[in-house]
Amino acid sequence: MVRCYRFSERAANRIVRCGVTTRYPTYDEARNVLRVRWGHDDFRSGQWDVIERVLSGRDVLAILPTGGGKSVCYQLPALLTEGLTLVVSPLIALMQDQVAALRARGIEAAFINSSLGAREIDQRWTDAEHGRYRLLYIAPERLETDRFLARAERMRIALLAVDEAHCISEWGHDFRPAYLEIPQARKTMGDPPTVALTATATPEARKDIVRHLELRSPAVIVRGFDRPNLVWSIFQTENKRSRVLDVIESIPGPGIIYSATRKGVEDWARWLNRRNVSSASYHGGMKASARALMQERWISGHQRIMVATNAFGMGIDKADVRFVLHAELPSTLEGYYQEAGRAGRDGKTAYAVLLYHSSDEETPHRLIDESHPSAAEVRAVYEAVCNLAQIAVGALQDGPVAVDAAAVSRLTGFAYAKIRTAVDQLARQESWRVMPARKHYGLIRFTQPASHIRAYAARLTNASLAGFVRELLRAVHADAFSSWWEIDLRLLERRSGLQRERLLRGLEYCSERDLFEWREPDRALRIELLHPRSSKLPVDVVRVRRARKRAEARLEDMIRYARSQGCRRRSLLTYFGEDAPERCETCDACLGRHEPFVLTAEDERVVHHLLHQISAKRPRGEWFAEGAPPRYRIDRLINWMINEGYLRQMRPLGNAFELTEKAESALAALE
Repeated sequence: MVRCYRFSERAANRIVRCGVTTRYPTYDEARNVLRVRWGHDDFRSGQWDVIERVLSGRDVLAILPTGGGKSVCYQLPALLTEGLTLVVSPLIALMQDQVAALRARGIEAAFINSSLGAREIDQRWTDAEHGRYRLLYIAPERLETDRFLARAERMRIALLAVDEAHCISEWGHDFRPAYLEIPQARKTMGDPPTVALTATATPEARKDIVRHLELRSPAVIVRGFDRPNLVWSIFQTENKRSRVLDVIESIPGPGIIYSATRKGVEDWARWLNRRNVSSASYHGGMKASARALMQERWISGHQRIMVATNAFGMGIDKADVRFVLHAELPSTLEGYYQEAGRAGRDGKTAYAVLLYHSSDEETPHRLIDESHPSAAEVRAVYEAVCNLAQIAVGALQDGPVAVDAAAVSRLTGFAYAKIRTAVDQLARQESWRVMPARKHYGLIRFTQPASHIRAYAARLTNASLAGFVRELLRAVHADAFSSWWEIDLRLLERRSGLQRERLLRGLEYCSERDLFEWREPDRALRIELLHPRSSKLPVDVVRVRRARKRAEARLEDMIRYARSQGCRRRSLLTYFGEDAPERCETCDACLGRHEPFVLTAEDERVVHHLLHQISAKRPRGEWFAEGAPPRYRIDRLINWMINEGYLRQMRPLGNAFELTEKAESALAALE
């Protein structure tokens, strides 16, 4: 039977059990719970280090690898403490899977998210308040709701767990503004101990997480960035198609091919299928029903290869992926590491392959430009949203405003990524609030009068479709004929008798015939102005510029990794702040799988110049006053000098070097 403990006087690091001060739960007691509830004989690397400190009442930042059992680090303490463990999680699918797994183990748990109706949400808050659950999962946006604020002080929250904690860091690869509200919500809860968990965070991101979450002297535990079963390879090539076929033919089993753009995904998938390589495709521009179908076919093994943008993969649990191939350059090493890490989760040998050509750098630079607006562009998005919503200067709207990204794009000329970044920027500076996404609610706006819609239904020979159109007319509010209106898909399911997939196809079909405009739940963006519309909105220029510089710095790290010729595993591990041996003996660089670099007479002159510049301790940006060789050529020469023993690199992906004795002797001989 599992014992229950109750935290008290945490500052004194004591646990009260039955009114008597006693010791913390021991390793053996915790391991017994692990064995009984999870069926594991012992903890994975880092788990007990985290759990021990959580049980002692300390704040903890835990960096554990994907598949390393992060959830156990707060789920198990929830069974050894009296009170509720509140888990902040960013993905609805993940929290639902976690709760299902906990209930299967006989652990009382629940989630609150947009998949539930208002009555059920209220009931679950009540149940949590009365101690029914051990764990309650919520999205960060829920911390701002009136329901939470009204009940937070009455709930006995023993532990706050923040999953995917990198989302709070602008140095992370998935910044989410709602995470910034967690410290204030924590105070409302009575300031419980907090454990923040993530799989990927550089030293800079860790500092950001600690600062933004206001963790108090936290224990920082970093384990397992190394994935010994992954073989890392980079191939610098112009003939990418030939290399992709080599990988597919030489590595049996399922794989993922990542492309940087939607067009790239479609081109690669089409090309592979023409060569009888069974391939699915996935990107954000596809309909939700099509994405779900493609994902299911790949997971079930009906199609071997998934070709996707980075929109695919978060929360996908497929252990037997044998390779992940990046056909173009990713924008960050964090994103690359996480995506490549989806291979080999079963512990068997798997391959992470990156194909690189210098021309690849154009796309991520363009994507940075598209997704990082200037202050003037942020202001233009604000004006466009307010104009489309017909909000006068000095006025507030009556309730949330639906943001029609397509219309904003037509007015401003900006890509969707830039519009979304501007919307989030305005939310961070509290010009407006982005309403939480709701899984069952889409947005609809009719472009034809009701009489035209009824006449269209009357002409249809398909009785099922005609009935659906009539039911839709009865379900929507009259305002949907003049503005965007939120519609509950569960209501439509009950009235039409259609399952969700067929319902979505019907809405897509009618939208394509210009009966109405339709935004699926995952694309239904809504905002609420927090202040009357400003005639000239002030924008935090410093924050905007800093965000862009950080994105550019992360891309430079990625480019240096792609161009380097040193050990791949060492480069990645040191980037994430871990020690690593000089060579892994498994990656392409350690195995010498590349043609040797042949130095020309012109190269010798440049090498001599570079040695002089480095000897004088000049930064890279000052090595050439004019007439500099192409950057990729300089990188190849630097790599050659490192491999030949003329230079030492201070860190694998850094731009700081020092001369060896061999280089000093060579310079002296040339003087």
